[in-house]
Amino acid sequence: MNHSQEEIEYAFETFATGVQEMVDSHREKHLPSLDRTLIKVRPGSKYWKLIRAGGNQESVFGFVRKSDGAIFKPANWRAPFVKGPSAIRGYVTDPNNGMSSVTPYGVVYAR
Repeated sequence: MNHSQEEIEYAFETFATGVQEMVDSHREKHLPSLDRTLIKVRPGSKYWKLIRAGGNQESVFGFVRKSDGAIFKPANWRAPFVKGPSAIRGYVTDPNNGMSSVTPYGVVYAR
């Protein structure tokens, strides 16, 4: 299904908000004494990078391709894992807004 760039951008914003809510809910339930972990978005030329920031540490949560909303695990700090048939874990334009592709800790492994 083809989506307009506006639809993908809106779906990504909704996805990023959903990820933050998931992380907040998990922390409140299981780790209430820890400081809040923020999900930051750093836009690049091809991907949005979601970064998990808490305390003095940052790590990559995942990547979303701007052209189609595909969700990827990180290969490293700078790039997503894009090799193989299981590289794409979902799309932000999926009916559940891609939320089945993530946990409070990051993008899921291939099933």
